[in-house]
Amino acid sequence: MIAIYCRHHLKQDVIPENYQLLADYACQRLDHCLFGEEKKATVSTSITCKRCPVHCYAPKEREQIREVMRWTGPRMMLYAPKEALYYAFDNLRMWLQSLSFRTGVIVLLCCIPFYILSFAQMLLPISAAAKGILWTILFGMAKTCQYGGLTILGIEGYQRLKKWMKFQ
Repeated sequence: MIAIYCRHHLKQDVIPENYQLLADYACQRLDHCLFGEEKKATVSTSITCKRCPVHCYAPKEREQIREVMRWTGPRMMLYAPKEALYYAFDNLRMWLQSLSFRTGVIVLLCCIPFYILSFAQMLLPISAAAKGILWTILFGMAKTCQYGGLTILGIEGYQRLKKWMKFQ
């Protein structure tokens, strides 16, 4: 992000010395971070510096990195779309996983009416093209509810639900 900031905001092909020192400082802090291995593992990790319970940056460097992030963050889709999509997907996944078990079950159960409607609409007296569009939308909503519910539940919630279904 520092390289993008220097190249596009400062209009410099080479990273200036003070920003290179900031990048080195950030790498050094990451090397000594308690959660460093989780942060380095993949782009879409569960812990990022923003969510980290331990703030290890000095105030001066923290303000500098905030300035870089404030400018670069909204422009990531233009300059680094792959990383921006990973980040957005990770934020969505973390938000979904923070929801309750009950919410997961409700969202999962919402897929049933969408599945029923996606096939029942075939009986309507409308054109084949309209039926195809309706089926795509309704079936897509069913799949969205299904995968969203499973994401909210997580592995533990899925196993809990599976165990409950065996007793019924």
